[in-house]
Amino acid sequence: MSITSIQFKNMADDRRKQWYAHFLKFVVLFISALAVLSLFRAFFLFYFSKGIDAVNASSALPALWMGLRVDAKWLSLSLVPAYLILLLAYWKPFFYKYSTLFAGLGLTCMVLLDAVNFGFFSFYKTPISPLVFGFLQDDTKAILQTLWHDWPIFSYLFVLFAGVAAPLLISAFSFNRIKANPKALTLALLGVTSVLLLAFFIRGSIGKFPLRQEDFAVSKVQLINASVPNGAAALYEATKAWRNFQIKGEPSQALTKFGYSNIEEAKNDLAVRTNTSTQLSFRPNVVFAVMESMSGDIFNSHDSLVNNTLGALEDALKDAVVFRKSVSIENGTFPSLEGLLFDTPISPISQSIYGRKELSFSQVRAFKEAGYRTIFLTGCPEPWRQINDTFKFYGFEEIYGQAAIGEKFPNAEKSPWGIGDKWMFKFAEDLLKEAEGTGRPVFIMMLSTTNHPPFKVPDGEKVSKVDLKKLPKIVNIEGSYEGNMELLLQTYQYAANSLGNFILDLKDEGWLKNTIVAATGDHNARMNYQSEGNWHHVYGVPVLFWLPDQKLRATVDTNRWVSHRDILPSLLVMSTGKVLGNEKGRNLFAKDIEEGAVSFIGWSGSGFVIGKPGMVTLNGKKLECYGWQDDKLIKAEHCSKEQEKMGKEARAQRAISEFIVRKGLNE
Repeated sequence: MSITSIQFKNMADDRRKQWYAHFLKFVVLFISALAVLSLFRAFFLFYFSKGIDAVNASSALPALWMGLRVDAKWLSLSLVPAYLILLLAYWKPFFYKYSTLFAGLGLTCMVLLDAVNFGFFSFYKTPISPLVFGFLQDDTKAILQTLWHDWPIFSYLFVLFAGVAAPLLISAFSFNRIKANPKALTLALLGVTSVLLLAFFIRGSIGKFPLRQEDFAVSKVQLINASVPNGAAALYEATKAWRNFQIKGEPSQALTKFGYSNIEEAKNDLAVRTNTSTQLSFRPNVVFAVMESMSGDIFNSHDSLVNNTLGALEDALKDAVVFRKSVSIENGTFPSLEGLLFDTPISPISQSIYGRKELSFSQVRAFKEAGYRTIFLTGCPEPWRQINDTFKFYGFEEIYGQAAIGEKFPNAEKSPWGIGDKWMFKFAEDLLKEAEGTGRPVFIMMLSTTNHPPFKVPDGEKVSKVDLKKLPKIVNIEGSYEGNMELLLQTYQYAANSLGNFILDLKDEGWLKNTIVAATGDHNARMNYQSEGNWHHVYGVPVLFWLPDQKLRATVDTNRWVSHRDILPSLLVMSTGKVLGNEKGRNLFAKDIEEGAVSFIGWSGSGFVIGKPGMVTLNGKKLECYGWQDDKLIKAEHCSKEQEKMGKEARAQRAISEFIVRKGLNE
C-alpha cells in the first residue's frame, strides 16, 4: 500500500472518528437538555403547588411524563438545524462550529421560553396565552421599567445562564478521547436512525394524531395540567389562538363548540328574567371607575388602625352598595376593559384588524344613543394601546389621558404608566361640573394607573400604616412582587383614597343626588396564591355602587356572587331604561335574577360561573363542578341539580356572547 493510500485511509478514519465523537456529544447535549427542562417542570410544580394537597409526587408523575414528551418534541424541533449542519460536517469539518452555534441558540430559546412561561404563569395564573401579544402594543419603556423594579431579573438571568451552560459544558467535556472507529456504513445507519428518531420525537405519538394540546390534560387538577406545556409549546398554542382571532368562518362556530346547533337552541338554555324596572325617574350622570389591580382580598383586609388599605374610601362606603363576592371578567387590564365594553370572551379586538370598525356590540353605544355625552378618561398616556384612535369607534365621543390631565394640573407627578389617580378624579370632577352647567347627562368611564408596578406613591403623598399579616393566609407574601408587597398596599391605599375623596367631593357638592357611580378593579393584584380551590380569591375584585335612589340600595342582595358582566347592564337600566338581553350580565338591582356570576377567564377552558351552589367551569360541552367547603372550592364527583342549572345557563351565555361578537365583526 502506497504512502498516499495510507494517508488517505488515516484521514478517512479520523474523519469518521471525529464525526462519531460529535454525534455522541449531540446525543449527550440532547439528554442533558431534556433533564434540565424536566427539572424546570418539577420546580414549577413545587413552587406553585404550595398548600395544594392534591399535588404530590404521585399525582405529578403523569404531568412529568407527558411533559417529557412535550420537551422532547420541542427540543427536537429547536435542534433540527444544528443536527442537519452536523450531518454536513461529515464532508466539510468546518461545519462543526456552526452546528455547535445553532445547538446553543436552540437550547437558549427553549430555556428562555421556559423562564418566560414561569414568569407569565406567576403573573396571569396561566401558561403563555394570547395576552403576551398585547405587550407589543404597550409602552415598551414602561414595561422595561416595571420588569427592572419588580421582577427578579438577575435570578432569571442566572437560571437562563445555568440552564444553557450545563448541557453545553457536559457535552463539551464528553467523548473527547474516543477510541472507537466505526465504519462508514455504521455511521450511515446511525445518521438515518437518528433522523427517524428525531422525526418520532417531533410527532410525539405513534397514534392517529401527533402530540397536541388535547394531550396536556392529564389530571383533574388545573395546576398539574398547566405544568405540561413548556414555554415553546405554550407560545405555539398562544400564537395559534392569536392568529385564529383574525375571525374566519361562520359565527356559528361559537355555538357548535358548546354543543349548540343554532342560536335558538342556545337561547333555550338561558335563564328567564322578569326584567323588573329599576330605571330612575330622571336622567342621572353615570361614572364608572375601573381601578388598576383593586384586589378583593386587599379590599377586605382593611383595618383602619393597623392595615389602612382604603383611606377615605372607608367613609365613602357608608353610602355604597358593596358586593364583596365578585370576580373579574378577565385577568388582565386590557382584556377586562374590552370584556366590560363589549361583553366579549375574545380579546384583543381594538388592537386587531377590527380596531377601527364601528362595533355594534359595544355596550357604551346605548349611552350615546340615549343622548349622553360619552367620555373615556384614564391616567395612562392617550396613545396607550391606541385608545385615542380606536375608542371613538365604540361610542366614546371624547378620550382624555395623561396629556390632558397634566395640562390642567401641571405639577402632577407622572409615573411610567401614567399620572396619579388623584388628578384623574379631579379632572372627572371638572367634567361633572361642566355637565351640571349644560344639562346634558354625561357617562364617564375611567381607568386608573397608580396601583401598578413599579409601585410608588405619587406627589409625596403621605400614607397610613399597612400590615401584610392582615392578608389571607393563602397569599404567599414572600413570593409576591419580590418583597414589594408593602409598597403595593401603600399605592392601593393611595388609589382607594383618591376614589374615596372623589365620592366625598361629589357628596359635598350634592352631585350624588343625580349621579350613579360604580367602581371595581380591572383584576386582582398579582399576588402569589395557593390557587387550587381558591380561584374566587385569585380572580376576586370588589364591585361598588353609589345610587341616588335609596330604595334600590335597601332591597339589593349584597351577599350574592356578582361579576364584571353585571355592572354595565345594571347601569344602563337605571340610567337609560335599556334592558339588555338575558344572554348578557344581570341587572343586580332587579328582583328574581338567576344565580351565578359568569367570568370569561379561560384557565378552565372557556370561563366559569360561581354562586351559592359552588363553581362550574365551562369546557365546551363539558361542565366540571366544585362545591363549597367553608371558603374553599372542592372538585365534585357529580354536579348537583343547582350546579347543572347554573352551568347550563352560563354556557349558553358564553356561547351567545362569542356568537354576537363574531357576527358583529363580520358585518
